[in-house]
Parts: sequence; C-alpha cells; structure tokens
Amino acid sequence: MKLGGQRKTITILTSDLRGFTALSERLLPEEVLQILNLYLKHMSEVITKYQGTIDKFMGDGILVLFGAPTAREDDTKRAVACAVAMQLAMVPVNETMHAWGYPPLEMGIGINTGDVVVGNIGWEKRTDYSVVGSQVNLTYRIESYSIGGQILISQSTFEQVNSIVIIHGDKQVQPKGVKQPITIYNVVGIGDDYNLFIPQEDENFFTLPKTIPLTYKILEEKHIGKNLFLGSLVQL
Repeated sequence: MKLGGQRKTITILTSDLRGFTALSERLLPEEVLQILNLYLKHMSEVITKYQGTIDKFMGDGILVLFGAPTAREDDTKRAVACAVAMQLAMVPVNETMHAWGYPPLEMGIGINTGDVVVGNIGWEKRTDYSVVGSQVNLTYRIESYSIGGQILISQSTFEQVNSIVIIHGDKQVQPKGVKQPITIYNVVGIGDDYNLFIPQEDENFFTLPKTIPLTYKILEEKHIGKNLFLGSLVQL
C-alpha cells in the first residue's frame, strides 16, 4: 500500500462501447445499469481468464494492464488474445440483449505497448493502483479510431506478436499530441496456442441508380465539427 510508483514496460488495453451514450439516453437508469453490468460481467470474466489487471471501469469503458503489477513473458500475446476473446464474448452479450428487447452492442478495442509509471496514487486515506504516462493516452487515441467489432494495435505491440496475429489491413494516423504519424494494425485473429479468430463478413457495395444528396459534419475525436459539407451517396 506504499504510495509511489515504478517505471515498467507494459501492454495496455482499452475498450469502449460504440453508440452506448445515445442508447442510454433513451433508457431508464435502471435499464442502463442492467446492460452495463451484463457487459462488464462478460468482459471481466474474459480479462481474468487472460490474467489482465483491470485498472478501472469508466462507464462503458475498461482500462486493462498486462505486465503490472506482475510481469510475464507473454504479456503482449495475452493482451491481444484477450481482445479477440472479448470481441467473441460480445455474441452471448448480444443474445441476452436481444432477449431483453434491446439493440445489439458493439465494442472497439485499442492496444499499445510502452513505458509507463504504475503504482499507488493518492494519499494515505485513499489510494488507487493506477498507471500514468503518454503511452496510456496513446492507447486511448488508438482505441478512438476503432469501429464496433474492431481491434487496433500499435506498431510496438505488433512487433511483439506479428508472428502469430492475423492482420486485416493497416493505416497511418496522427493522433492528437503525437508529432509524427503512426501505423496501427487491424487484428482479426491470433494463432499459436490461442487459436482465436473473429468471423469476417465481406462488404458488398452496390451502385445506386440515382445519387442521394446529403450534408455532413466531420467528427473530430468525440466532437462534432462546426462546418457543414455537401456530398452525395453513390453506393450502399
């Protein structure tokens, strides 16, 4: 319980439900709590199985550490395997959601590996074992690029698991606070002893016989931009 921390290289996983805020605004508080508890129960069981340390729940978001407080050689591999297992665990979550008469939930996940400071933060009467550092912020940024059902990992994480993961594309992004663009990778499976794969559905686009005019705004981080743009929908 001693206050203070130590520098460690760990793998950080963050997850967040897509569109849950909009859904919760249409439900009673008791219903929101019921759904959150269902989701967090399933995710916590998966995280525990893969020996992750749940740092905190933040509404519908989860912060998980692999390598703190106890470091293991396979921390990064277990983190990625855990992420795939979490996405697969959304199937039973949504089966229950359907039975309750609610729309399905979708989750995005970001993973990053880097140096952070972990330890007990606070004061003598109230402490919290937590993690601080720019790599934590970067993990949140990476997660923010993901869509529902997606797992995005950083270059540093990819380098440690590239021999056993299945990647479905990569892209360069420049998150806020990062001077140079970084490459993030879309993970759809992990082999080796884990043998976990997310089913992939091919997207088929059909050309519309007549274009549909529309207006749109750009979503920057989690803020809607002020400028209104004109466009047209040509394929579905």
